[in-house]
Amino acid sequence: MTKRGDARGGDGSAGSTAPTMPGTPAATTPAPASVDSHADTAVATKSEKFRALTPHSGESAPEDETPSETLDTLVGTVLEAKYEITRKIGQGGMGAVYEATHKLIGKRVAVKVLLDKYAQKDQIVARLQQEARLASSIGHSNIIDITDIGQTKDGRMFVVMEFLEGESLGALIARSGRLDQPRALRIARQIASALGAAHKKGIVHRDVKPENVFLLTRNDQDYIKVVDFGISKSLRPEDGSDSPRLTQTGMVLGTPLYMSPEQARGDEQLDHRIDIYALGVILYEMVTGEVPYRGSNYLNILSQVLADDPIPPSQVNKEVGPDLEAVIDKALEKDRDHRYQSMEELAADLELLMSESMASTGARITANRRKRKPAVARTPLRYVMWVAVVSVIVAAVVVTVKMMMGGGDKPAGVAAAPAVASDGGSGKVRADAGPKKDSTQLAHIRIESRPPEVEVFDGGRLLGTTPVDWEGVKRDTPFVIYGSKDGYDDNQMTLNPIVMDGKPVTIVLHKAKGKAKHLKRPPAGGKTGGSTPDNTAGGDLIPPTK
Repeated sequence: MTKRGDARGGDGSAGSTAPTMPGTPAATTPAPASVDSHADTAVATKSEKFRALTPHSGESAPEDETPSETLDTLVGTVLEAKYEITRKIGQGGMGAVYEATHKLIGKRVAVKVLLDKYAQKDQIVARLQQEARLASSIGHSNIIDITDIGQTKDGRMFVVMEFLEGESLGALIARSGRLDQPRALRIARQIASALGAAHKKGIVHRDVKPENVFLLTRNDQDYIKVVDFGISKSLRPEDGSDSPRLTQTGMVLGTPLYMSPEQARGDEQLDHRIDIYALGVILYEMVTGEVPYRGSNYLNILSQVLADDPIPPSQVNKEVGPDLEAVIDKALEKDRDHRYQSMEELAADLELLMSESMASTGARITANRRKRKPAVARTPLRYVMWVAVVSVIVAAVVVTVKMMMGGGDKPAGVAAAPAVASDGGSGKVRADAGPKKDSTQLAHIRIESRPPEVEVFDGGRLLGTTPVDWEGVKRDTPFVIYGSKDGYDDNQMTLNPIVMDGKPVTIVLHKAKGKAKHLKRPPAGGKTGGSTPDNTAGGDLIPPTK
């Protein structure tokens, strides 16, 4: 596992950067601001020293200056005759955030303005509009309040929201490490309440993480605001937030450390339970000070999310009791049908853990304590194996490229391809004929198609016509299947025997517009179960569904 400073980004700076969103102040004097240059937004935070990056120099501004005021043309202007920009709070990847005052009522607000380079990009503008519309439609006290939307004189879109003064949960964990359990439970309970309200409106956040949870202080207690609904999705079709411009098929949205397995696979049919998983990761992190998975890169983390169980929280922090661990385990179930099915269910268990009446009343949480198998140490050998797998894939890429460039002749000294076993037209094909394998070592994948009766090839070898069953060695080595049918463009699909064992997959072909497009496949008799994708196909892939 990794502490926050170890696994955020390649520069290792995430543990010390500030939170990622604006909101409401308790004091009349503006607090100094910190800037997270990796985020899309920035926040006003309480800090003893000002360390903000100016948009031009990339260096720290002097401590006696507010951030970049002399360099920003918006400071001192009035937007739409209402919002007087008083200072720049910070700048992220897509926008800059300013403190402003509503001239008519004197209220301080935060204004997020798109950067010049994104002003004409329809997809970015649509994302900001969606964030404003979805967040404001929920109407929950633990969700950032967005009050207005408009355009600057030079055509840049802006949104107006409450001005928050405090810090993100991510910044708190980076500074303090693990939180005491009562505090962690209070924070998690508020997050569950906010997201539960969003889910009732048919809205899934899809990027729940500590940086998108903002902490205020009210009555000497933590009071949270969930922010950044920029990649949220409305499950109600009339809302129009599932436009291909905003959400493309196969796109992996979110932050890897907090992604559910179905997000990591790129499933299309995502629902509110991905937010439940993410909250489970946050709760794990709050009580242990570490995230469940560690890795040196994006794909390494996603592979663990798909295949590995996290180290039990109680082994990281001995103060984590069995009931709290059971709640975290249930939220982190890889099969979403075994997770909490609603935020209300999770919130009810959190309430029980927070109460002092469990012992006296006999009340029980709904999560069952898991029987643990002996923990397997994560040794360096694990990562050596990863390097080996990557090397095999790279080698396959080289071989495929050579064949595509005209070097299709079989190299001297290559052993003959193993015979292919067929079950006499039953539609079930063994990818590894030869000595009988132990059935527990075999993977079984049902391949279906739209339209029906598509010819399916494993590399250059015909498996049969859909529906067809693929059977082969259960190993963590992706391979490519190809689909072909007269009158349709060919398509391809990458399968992983470990991830997709026992699950149906559907390959979709599109009707050809004119001459059908045919993909170049490896020659018949060549290597199977490990081919490299050719990304020139025209068609959609439907990942496994429950």
